[in-house]
Amino acid sequence: MIVLSTVIFNNPDTVLTAMAFWLGIIITATGLVDMVGWIGNTQEKRSFYNLLSSIAIFIIGLLMISEMFITIKAITLLFGLLVTIVGLVLIYGSWKGIEKWSLWWLIALSGAGALIMGIKSMIDVYSGAQNIANLIGISVLLAGAGLIFLAFLKRKIMKAIEQKVIRMGV
Repeated sequence: MIVLSTVIFNNPDTVLTAMAFWLGIIITATGLVDMVGWIGNTQEKRSFYNLLSSIAIFIIGLLMISEMFITIKAITLLFGLLVTIVGLVLIYGSWKGIEKWSLWWLIALSGAGALIMGIKSMIDVYSGAQNIANLIGISVLLAGAGLIFLAFLKRKIMKAIEQKVIRMGV
């Protein structure tokens, strides 16, 4: 996983393209499954609006796969919007906590960083791809480091159990 995180950090455009592709596949499959479910339902449970929404979801999924740049732009826009909102909430919260907490400025600084990252992600697709890949890469890196830690911990626990079993004479 640590090696995978290095690949993710160094290939943000590929990561975002793969993410957009799989999101399109999932949405297409969801629309298809919904259409099959509509056909499988009894006549009383069928709704024409459900069929229309299933067809629309299926078509949107196909468009997401065929128009990858638009899908990538939509993902970076939504990511940027979400991060911008988080930044604004952090700044607002820190401002409210000035009198209650001496380290309010740390939250404000984090909020300002998130705000800048969010706006930059909305404006520049490549910057948004880099930010998303960095977050995914950090998650994968931490998961890999955690698995290594757990492996050493398991080894230590197993040795302790073996020593207790040997002492007990079992």
